[in-house]
Amino acid sequence: MPPKIEEVEVSEKELENLLVENPDAIERGMKILGRQIQTDNGPLDILAVDEDGVLTLIELKNEVDDGQLDQGLRYYDWVRTNIQWISRNFKEVDAEQEPRLILIAPAFSDNLRRIAKYVNVNLDLIEYHVIQLPDGKRGVLCHRIETGGPPEPPVVPTREGNLKRIENEKVRQLCAECLKELENKGIEIRPIQNYWFSIWYKGKRFMYLGCKKKFFVCEIQKPDGSWTKRIRITIKEEWERMFNNEVMPTISKIESE
Repeated sequence: MPPKIEEVEVSEKELENLLVENPDAIERGMKILGRQIQTDNGPLDILAVDEDGVLTLIELKNEVDDGQLDQGLRYYDWVRTNIQWISRNFKEVDAEQEPRLILIAPAFSDNLRRIAKYVNVNLDLIEYHVIQLPDGKRGVLCHRIETGGPPEPPVVPTREGNLKRIENEKVRQLCAECLKELENKGIEIRPIQNYWFSIWYKGKRFMYLGCKKKFFVCEIQKPDGSWTKRIRITIKEEWERMFNNEVMPTISKIESE
């Protein structure tokens, strides 16, 4: 029967001891400079330097704690403010490089991970597991958590952006003129995603207009509440026919309500 290895829970103090004894568990080449260092915001758990000479502060928790990031950033501010003084005492620290902040915990909440994407410091989240061997010895295993960067801001649809979808210049100009014609009649044009416009009259959406590469299409709600199939428009005559046969009856219905 193979020896039994089990995962165990430890106090923050024991976790700190395990990491100080084996800093390579955090990251290869990591060197401990000090522990429980007094700052303006209380004792900093571990101060270290990585193999590139970057000053690194490490904040530990033995449970999930959303306040860990806020606490770590307060220590980060102290370290960044005092980096010149620290580098004079520890020659391996390169004071020209921005410090790092490492948070170590058994797990991180979705909330903390989400916020971490927007933190503009050199930040790493590391989850740990403490294992106990049959002889009672304990070791710590660490793995970095990828948080990714902040998502790209959504592209806000615009009239000009939607119209650019139409590659044919004459059709694009016709579409712009048709939208203007609708507006002149008191109809509201709202650009929406995927090169479409949502079209409203007196607070009621009654039409969609979509831009394609070589033409544009319209869908109109009929007076009975049903919708037309997509009507393709490439020339002025097609627009006028569609407007008179489909749009005007619906507008009249809305005005009568």
